[in-house]
Amino acid sequence: MNEFLLLGDAGSPGYEGIFTDLNTTFWSAVLRISQAMVAAAPFLVAGVFAAGILRGMVGAERTRRILGVGHWSGPLRAWGLGIMLPICSLGALPVARELRRAGVPSGTVISFVLVAPVLNPVSIIYGLSHIPPIMLLYFAAGTFLVSVGIGVLWNRVVARQHDTPPERLESAPLDSRHRLAVVGHTSATALVGPALVDYGLALLAVGLLGAFLPHGALQTGLTRDNAFAPIVMGVVAIPVYVTPTEVMMHFGNIVRDGYSLGAAFALIVLGAGANVGVANWLRRDYGAKSLALFVSLLIGSTLVIGLTADRTIIHGAAKETDHTHAFDPFTRLSTVYDRNANLNWIYAEVQKSMTPDRVWGLGLLCLVATAGIGLRLAGKHCRIDHLLDPAERATCSTTSPRWDPTLSPLQLSIAGIFCVLAAAWVGLYVFYPPTDDLIQDMNNIRGSVYDAVREEDATETSRRIAQWRAHLSKLSISVQIRFGRVVDPQRASVAEVLYSLQTLEEYVLRGQFREAKALTRYVEKSYRTCCDLFH
Repeated sequence: MNEFLLLGDAGSPGYEGIFTDLNTTFWSAVLRISQAMVAAAPFLVAGVFAAGILRGMVGAERTRRILGVGHWSGPLRAWGLGIMLPICSLGALPVARELRRAGVPSGTVISFVLVAPVLNPVSIIYGLSHIPPIMLLYFAAGTFLVSVGIGVLWNRVVARQHDTPPERLESAPLDSRHRLAVVGHTSATALVGPALVDYGLALLAVGLLGAFLPHGALQTGLTRDNAFAPIVMGVVAIPVYVTPTEVMMHFGNIVRDGYSLGAAFALIVLGAGANVGVANWLRRDYGAKSLALFVSLLIGSTLVIGLTADRTIIHGAAKETDHTHAFDPFTRLSTVYDRNANLNWIYAEVQKSMTPDRVWGLGLLCLVATAGIGLRLAGKHCRIDHLLDPAERATCSTTSPRWDPTLSPLQLSIAGIFCVLAAAWVGLYVFYPPTDDLIQDMNNIRGSVYDAVREEDATETSRRIAQWRAHLSKLSISVQIRFGRVVDPQRASVAEVLYSLQTLEEYVLRGQFREAKALTRYVEKSYRTCCDLFH
């Protein structure tokens, strides 16, 4: 178990003293928090707008009917709603608050919160390109059991005693301008107030893990034969924040390297499905005892299913002497040199992971947050409560103009589902271009990588490798969404190129340019094989 202790073994891979190298400790935390903020931005924006739409367009009454308030099927319906929204564990929080405002039982809300960040249109499509379908189906069933099971138990044990019904049920406005005003106000203010504390705690937990979990501590030992692997990953995953797409990528790496599937399941449920912010929300509304019950149910059920997976599913048999880089993004860095201990270096590192969706998401997040702060400062001058008053709604004309129709709950649900799925599908085609376009871009990038290696420019090499790696990760998904299937040789070829690039970057960062120059021949060979398979 020494390999899993936080202070580890001085001979473990990449170990650096936590308290003797404060430079690395501090800047590792800053980098991990920054990376988590950028990764969360597009999913958090989707979450706040989904919350606004629920309040301003769907309304409390329709929300209660959709989620079967008063019926045993509430958690099951919440599971169905969760798999349709492309949000993360942070993005699920504003939706959860609107569900509670509508009087939805807290157990039903918990079922939604646990499943939405793990299984949604984006993560499912992404997962199919990295994970065999039968394995993905197995873990989808496990996630279903955890989320719905906990929701049902919570409704029976906690919700009946502690849920406080709303003083009045709000009604969505009839006028389209008023509906849009409610959507905008709710979306903006969802990022400020008590919610800000939840987000801050979740990011702080990521920073603390990145500061104090030694680099390389999770590279070995988390094999199928180690019965403690799911438990160790469960402890680590609690403060982790992982986006729906990233968790599928990590899952694929774990499967590829032959490590514990139980550890992978713990990472999915506890890392992507829950976070410290969710725990703080439950503590604030229901107290410490209810929070302890939730944590016990979540960890217990996750570990049982994870341990079962390691005993029932056959996968690659990694040995104790093998190592994997699948868990490296959760640990501190190996070393932060003095020349890099500044915000300019943080910006350069974060820039490597900036994709178009993250750029747009971060921009929208800043705009929405600024609007929310302005609305909070304005106070009563910008309130919208009167627009949601049922008495006010009753005095309005019930006639609907041609371009402002009144939709039934069924029509609204169908229209909403269609719009979400259509937007997700179009977004996937835009974000994952055809394979020929990806290969053409990679051909240009690869030349820049080889030039940087020859010139012994570590910074430029690392930057270009990050670009190459990002394009490579899109190959399998591009084929999946266009042709419906990715064969095993294609997956293996992508994994081989990614591994060779990882090794090349390690040589460069250590200043071993002679070895790096020799390795470029192997990188080129594996890349050519990959291109031939995808052409």
